[in-house]
Amino acid sequence: MLFHGPLVHSHFSRTLMRKFLRCSLFLTLLAFVAYSNAQGVTWRPDFKFPGTFFPSFAISSAGLDSAGPRDTPSAYGYLGSGSLAVLVNKVPSGTKLRVEIEIPDIGVSGQIEVAAPTQPQFIVPRLSWSQGRLAAISQPLTAEVIFRLFVDGIIDREERMPIRVRAITDAPLNACHPNRPCRDYSLYMAAFVNENHPAIDNVLRSALDIPAMPVKSWTGTQRGHDEALRQVWALWYLFQRNKVTYSSITAVSDERPDLVSQTVRPVSQTLRTSQANCIDGTVLFASILRKIGIEPVVVLIPGHAFLAFYTDSNSRTPVFLETTMINAPGINPFYNKGPTQFGQDVARATGSDVHMKQSWNGFMQAVAKGERTYVAARNGFVGKQKGHLFIDVKKAREAGILPIPL
Repeated sequence: MLFHGPLVHSHFSRTLMRKFLRCSLFLTLLAFVAYSNAQGVTWRPDFKFPGTFFPSFAISSAGLDSAGPRDTPSAYGYLGSGSLAVLVNKVPSGTKLRVEIEIPDIGVSGQIEVAAPTQPQFIVPRLSWSQGRLAAISQPLTAEVIFRLFVDGIIDREERMPIRVRAITDAPLNACHPNRPCRDYSLYMAAFVNENHPAIDNVLRSALDIPAMPVKSWTGTQRGHDEALRQVWALWYLFQRNKVTYSSITAVSDERPDLVSQTVRPVSQTLRTSQANCIDGTVLFASILRKIGIEPVVVLIPGHAFLAFYTDSNSRTPVFLETTMINAPGINPFYNKGPTQFGQDVARATGSDVHMKQSWNGFMQAVAKGERTYVAARNGFVGKQKGHLFIDVKKAREAGILPIPL
């Protein structure tokens, strides 16, 4: 017994020590949790667009830098392509925060590290993604977005939420959140104006190849108002010959009290189908005009869109054009029958084409209609009423809003 006593005592001591350490660890964890709770680490996920991610916004806003406009005075960001955030309400002072956000299904992710804010703050990582992958999203889908917040390198918690990913052709117009002013995102419609699209070169060559075409080159505003107007008409005439048809289907892809968006056909699709509603036709013309040096404006009023453009280099006085009239009876000389080979041969031989006068007269009627539409809605623009917007594409580009490569 004298021999075994110390061993028993030693075993008892080790057992007691292990229990003590486990108890101490448990008490330490309780103390840490109590400390964290006492410090009030509270945050929640936040969406620029309620429950929604717009690939078109992500691509078009990627050119906005840190000097861009903020959504709220207290935000770290919501800059550039950042459209997902966490709203931190309270966090221990002097700590470092890291926010991680990802949408694994579409390859979107981003993270940011900041000092703990002293007041409620949006923390918004700049997102990374593949442009090709986002541009390939042709229809809406449901995915999962993951939000993580780390405090001094230790994860506080992770939240997973469903998110609606819109098609690349969907453009956000307006978003509202409780206790925050609604935001107008119509300016990003300029992203669908794509002056860089390779198909535009073919359009310009085709217009100059029309027999008896009085426009011989694309000079933009260099030769004054009349020549700039003739160049816009030359495009109008080409599309009349090609039977580009106005479609009355205006797809508002989503219209909820908190989110309104609009479907816009890209330039390539409008040229391929030869169909365009008011916004599609406006975007098509705007894309080509900007390519040839005539600055366009997308004009939005409630339920309608039409084109404006400047015929002078200083962009002082806009000319308005109602593109939906392009294939109307009496406006399009080819409404009933397209151009014939005989008619083209005669125009080539004589240097004139009787269809052009009718087309020009119809074009000027569409200009007059555009002017009347603008004048009727002028008070809405002056008063900055909802749905009234002058989207100057040049200014949008200068602000960093990029064209979507579609």
